[in-house]
Amino acid sequence: MKIAATLLSCGILALAAPQAARAACADFRASTSELTVDYDPFNRSEVERTFTIHVRRLAPRITGVRMVLANPGAINRGAAFGRNESVRYDIRWVRDTGRNVLVSGAEQPNATNGALIEFGQRSTGDNVNESFRIQIPAGQGIVAGHYYQPLEVRFACMAGRDEIDRGMQLGSQVAVDLTVPERIATFVGSVGNQRGRIDFGDIDGTGGNVTRGLAVTAQSTVPYEIRVAQERGAMKRFDNDDAALPYALKISGFPVSNQSTIACSQTPAPGGRNHNVQVELAAADIRRLPAGQYADVVTLTFSPRLGLAGGDGCSATRP
Repeated sequence: MKIAATLLSCGILALAAPQAARAACADFRASTSELTVDYDPFNRSEVERTFTIHVRRLAPRITGVRMVLANPGAINRGAAFGRNESVRYDIRWVRDTGRNVLVSGAEQPNATNGALIEFGQRSTGDNVNESFRIQIPAGQGIVAGHYYQPLEVRFACMAGRDEIDRGMQLGSQVAVDLTVPERIATFVGSVGNQRGRIDFGDIDGTGGNVTRGLAVTAQSTVPYEIRVAQERGAMKRFDNDDAALPYALKISGFPVSNQSTIACSQTPAPGGRNHNVQVELAAADIRRLPAGQYADVVTLTFSPRLGLAGGDGCSATRP
């Protein structure tokens, strides 16, 4: 019994030893700073960033390695990452942009895909830096936040023409780190213009109600609210004028008044969301007032808000 136990123990060690001795033939590491990207959905230019993957040979007989990158959760090429929100991107090999480097599903490196990296003959050739390019299409409507995606490195190691090992590297050694900053930008008519004028011209009230308007464009990566402030609450010739011309104010089709708020979700990209500001004057009010130039100032304040708006992207509440 004692001898049999010894033989059984030796048998177990003999089976386990080859597995314990086996190690990956290469490892891969990308520069963290080169794959840290800020993404502005309203910039109409595609993001292109060159980055380096450092490849290290771990076995002297290895002459080269073919590698692909994979986002295991992606269904199609042009991977996406994020949970409720997603950002599409692609990765290309600088030396041959026509080869598929970023793969999906269970696709493995083969003769038709991936980057083939060759090592030098001596120990000085154990380390190779290879250039890749990440491409993120412009105009993706994405909410502000931090998006982080570690990539699998799937590789096949070669000794001359023979493939002698395959492996997969998991972890954060190669990872895309993308930030969409919180942003709200507005303009009237053209970018940079913060003031607009609704001019009714000369009116006498004989032709029925009169309506004029303009559009305010918002570009936002966060849900936001618009607060309405009316300086006088009616059109007057001067501050203490007893003659007041009432007007009906609508923003994005919602009737609003002083201190009303409109709650909206983030805007589409890259164009943003147009908020039509409409002012209507009743003919009966126009006819009863003395001649003169009547005016009021309406201020719209855009600010971030918590939560999401329902309906068509915006909803209004009265004060």
